[in-house]
Amino acid sequence: MAKRLTKALREKRRWVGVLVHQRLPDRASVEKTLEQISHSLDSKPNLRLMDFVDDAQRKGMEGQTDLLDATIAGGLAIVRAPLSVIVELRDLLETEAALETWGVQSLTTSGKIRLVRERLGLPKPKRHRK
Repeated sequence: MAKRLTKALREKRRWVGVLVHQRLPDRASVEKTLEQISHSLDSKPNLRLMDFVDDAQRKGMEGQTDLLDATIAGGLAIVRAPLSVIVELRDLLETEAALETWGVQSLTTSGKIRLVRERLGLPKPKRHRK
């Protein structure tokens, strides 16, 4: 009998809230950028784009958070990253030059996606049931 994969045995991960530059207008371009960032890191982690709101959608959203104000242009995204690379990833994305170099800049990090969504003011996406 195979051992059941419990929460304790799963890979640990962190959720990174990022500001996305206006030159990355859609989800596909952000995913391509994350792939390039992944290849630039030593361990080549699997970075996954979970939520993405472009600049136009963001302007239509209600409520700004303390982390962001309406004057900052660009979209918002949440990226799932393995815990083992989070320090290296944050070092790469927290600099002011990260927005110009990669098109994304780290704003917040948490072990719970709910907290990152709250900090960025993003709504929980609706589930698509089949």
